[in-house]
Amino acid sequence: MQIPAEVAALLLDSIEQTSETFFVTSADGIILYVNPAFEELTGYTREEVIGKKAGILKSGEHSPEFYRELWDTVLAGRRWSGRIVNRRKDGILYTEEVRISPVSGPDGKPRYFLALRHDIARETQLESQLNQSQKMESLGLLAGQISHDFNNLLTIIIGSMELIGEELDPGSTGARLAVEILRSSKESANLIKQLMVFARKQEPCAVLTTLNEPLAELKVLMDSLLGKSVTVSYSLAAGLDRVKIEPENFKQAVMNLAVNARDAVGGSGVISIKTYNAGPEELPPSLRRGAYVAFEISDTGPGIPPEALPRIFEPFFTTKAKGKGTGLGLSTVYGIVNQNGGQILAANRPEGGAVFTIYFPAVI
Repeated sequence: MQIPAEVAALLLDSIEQTSETFFVTSADGIILYVNPAFEELTGYTREEVIGKKAGILKSGEHSPEFYRELWDTVLAGRRWSGRIVNRRKDGILYTEEVRISPVSGPDGKPRYFLALRHDIARETQLESQLNQSQKMESLGLLAGQISHDFNNLLTIIIGSMELIGEELDPGSTGARLAVEILRSSKESANLIKQLMVFARKQEPCAVLTTLNEPLAELKVLMDSLLGKSVTVSYSLAAGLDRVKIEPENFKQAVMNLAVNARDAVGGSGVISIKTYNAGPEELPPSLRRGAYVAFEISDTGPGIPPEALPRIFEPFFTTKAKGKGTGLGLSTVYGIVNQNGGQILAANRPEGGAVFTIYFPAVI
């Protein structure tokens, strides 16, 4: 059927203006046409991709069997649909929902392939964050139950050891052992306190403040704690909106993150601390639209291993060598942020290093 010229022009205009990526390839996968949305999403211009194989977008995330099944389907004249992870020109991976439709020639064999692609980065991010939130909620309940029962046991042990210590001769072997048991028990009690923070078993005493105020109080302590080989760079926004948080808890969270960053840079590097009022375009999909204040801390270390990112806030999970950490530092931060009504995200920066961003609802 011959399509009227004005209808063909209207179709082309619609394809040019749609936000969905659309491109056409020959039967052997050579790109013949791409629309502006394709250029915007992939970072490639038309001139760079026309005449090239569609494999220019391959991410390496799929097996040869995946692509073989795709080609077998479309070459047989059937439509293929599914999710594909592709790679932008700048190397960033993205996920698309793809529908590839074959267009047959007079001989009945596919002559062209029309590919309509929908970027589902937002959907997959929301799905991932929902799964992570549910997982952390379950871990919080478990940690709360364990910490409550264990804290009761430790209270009995500490009280009993204090009484026993009073009955023993000073300097005796028994007295020295009692002191060691008491010290270890108190250290365990401190770990339990961190678990209780993660499990949100301690209610914060929140006040209205700006994030810059507790950060200003931390500056001197931060410099002495992190060492002279670590440079701390501050970029604290003026006119910052106020938030309702417990300042001491927030300072503890910042110190935990700073120590983690110091370890990441190996004791020598740059740690950047930033605050700003976050606009809608700067918010993660999982946050309700609204006014937020953001705290950001980044480092020049090697970054977080991708396989560790989903578990980074779990209690007792650590990427540090055995004996170098309890794995409760970041889980404590997670608990503090949640207690204060905020949300924390971890990511790797494109230029290298890790970045942790905390969002608190602004009180305007």
